[in-house]
Amino acid sequence: MKKTKIALSVLLLIAATLGALYTYFLYAPKPAEPVLSASLQRAQIEVGDRQRDYAYYLPAKLPAKAPLLFVLHGSLQTLDDMRTFSAYQFERLADEHGFILVYPQGVERNWNDCRAVADYPARQQNVDDVGLIAALIQRFAAQHGADPQRAFLAGYSNGGHLGLRIALERPNLLAGVAAVAASLPTPDNLACQAVAGATPVLLMNGTRDPINPYNGGRVTLFGFGDRGHVRSSYASALFFAERAGYVAAEMQRENLWQNGDNPAQRVDLDRWHAAGRAEVALYTVIGGGHLLPQPGFRAPRLLGPTLSGFDGPQVIWDFFARQRPAPAQP
Repeated sequence: MKKTKIALSVLLLIAATLGALYTYFLYAPKPAEPVLSASLQRAQIEVGDRQRDYAYYLPAKLPAKAPLLFVLHGSLQTLDDMRTFSAYQFERLADEHGFILVYPQGVERNWNDCRAVADYPARQQNVDDVGLIAALIQRFAAQHGADPQRAFLAGYSNGGHLGLRIALERPNLLAGVAAVAASLPTPDNLACQAVAGATPVLLMNGTRDPINPYNGGRVTLFGFGDRGHVRSSYASALFFAERAGYVAAEMQRENLWQNGDNPAQRVDLDRWHAAGRAEVALYTVIGGGHLLPQPGFRAPRLLGPTLSGFDGPQVIWDFFARQRPAPAQP
């Protein structure tokens, strides 16, 4: 009887410990859905021999030739997870600024990006995710009057890597790419062939990212799912800056935000911009983890700290809003 009581006590202690660890590292309360001018809609599109799922949001007051923004989830996520991770902020911004918002869904919750080592299904099956984005641009231009010259993409983690792939392989497809918690693969891990041209690119990476190392290195999901090596965040930004015709010395640096309660948390901006050249920006989230910083949702602590005082979605839209398509040639 005594042994049984001891065994039960041990089991209860283990259960309590596991529960505490889950609560601390994994639990993340879902943010409340905002009151918006319209409702999210869901649809499918056929690309090659696949039916692809996506959701989209059309604000009630949509201007003619509205911009188009794609927001892509991370590895092992769904489009609904991305809405949560961004605290529905992109939907609020769509209402405020009058753009069409699209959340595509990756095949088996992943995207086919440029990392040669990665072995998730989207890469193994060579899914045409670039073709998906191109097809959706055409659909929204034809059906909803979107401006195909002002189509943008913001991607988180694996979704950000797909954005970088498009910037390399189809630099004229999008008017801007924002990659959050993602960096360019090192040459030995790069499975994409870059072509001439430059896309405006924003990188937003945390210095305490436990998955995508800010200073470069091997990407894993906490020791599992090897994704190979990536360059440092600065080297990734400089690569795209050089594609746009800049040199390293043309970079301008400024401090954008600092946590008054914790001076170790701040956001610095390295920016290359000049008339007639694609803008490149690196937002260094000092003290931030593998996530999109924003005030409405604290991501699981396992992914690192959330800098809730910095509004990442707003900064991303501001970057896109100042990009203008090149004038048509006579």
